[in-house]
Amino acid sequence: LDISLIDANLGCVDGFDMGKCISDPKKYALNIFCIITEEERSIALVKRVLRDSRLDYTRIKIATMPYGKEETYSLKFSYKKGVTDFSL
Repeated sequence: LDISLIDANLGCVDGFDMGKCISDPKKYALNIFCIITEEERSIALVKRVLRDSRLDYTRIKIATMPYGKEETYSLKFSYKKGVTDFSL
């Protein structure tokens, strides 16, 4: 993911962790934290790389922060509609 974002000049992966799924606390989701330059293209690229790698992109959450700014991460994509927090 990091190499793909860097090669496309869209940012980088700053880290990741595992969080519990809201719908089933026994399952986990992958939280990916990215520093990005273009939100829409970056998220689409992350999802495409995961799909092309045969990974289950339907259980991920992507939180982003604008490149060059010291802000907090904001959830921009969730595998489940209506989820607004990535710290679960």
